[in-house]
Amino acid sequence: MSELQTTVHKNALPLAIGASLLLWLSPYSLWLDQLFLTFVHEACHGIAAILTGGELHSFVINADTSGMALTRGGFRPVILLAGYAGSALVGGALLVAARAHGLEKAICWAIAGFLGVFTLLFVRNLFGFGVGFGLAAFFAYVARRGAGWQLAFLLSFLAVQSILNAFKDLLTLVLLSGRGTLTDAQLMSREFTAGLVPPVVFAVIISAITFVMFWGFMRLSWKASRALPEETAP
Repeated sequence: MSELQTTVHKNALPLAIGASLLLWLSPYSLWLDQLFLTFVHEACHGIAAILTGGELHSFVINADTSGMALTRGGFRPVILLAGYAGSALVGGALLVAARAHGLEKAICWAIAGFLGVFTLLFVRNLFGFGVGFGLAAFFAYVARRGAGWQLAFLLSFLAVQSILNAFKDLLTLVLLSGRGTLTDAQLMSREFTAGLVPPVVFAVIISAITFVMFWGFMRLSWKASRALPEETAP
């Protein structure tokens, strides 16, 4: 590994933060990146339904980067919370994974496997199939051909994007909750308190839970970091 590659490997997280901030401050966005984040958000709704005794009825991803997971049964508070909290959870997990040097290929293979299986079992629209299997193929390719320093940067970038996207969605959630727009917070207000508790209260609760999860993963990621092994002469 060259000196430059080693530097990138060791500093993948700050480099990913810088790239993400530049991207967010620019008028451009990465379409495939947004589709991946939407896939994660909606998949978390579906997984929460399954884990709480319900079922995922259908799962769609649209070309405008919107998505929808239709569930039946399960524990509704957890299901409604899972989209935002789940995005932060995945971002945090990727953050830890990106700093676990030597495991990058295995993690990318795991992501590819999850995307492929989840798409095959639950996605119900043609575009969603293309997104799911396309992303699965991409992660399988980089897992096979990518170097450790490249995968570390990729995982770090996706982690930062997932976390930034979660907080952006939370801010939007809080702003929209006072305007009558149908959101997860609106649904929680209607279903659990018959509208007595304002949706903005649920939006703040969701935001607080997500922030605590994010902070915990940030601390864990620094503890999980290990120094790269020194190069040895052949």
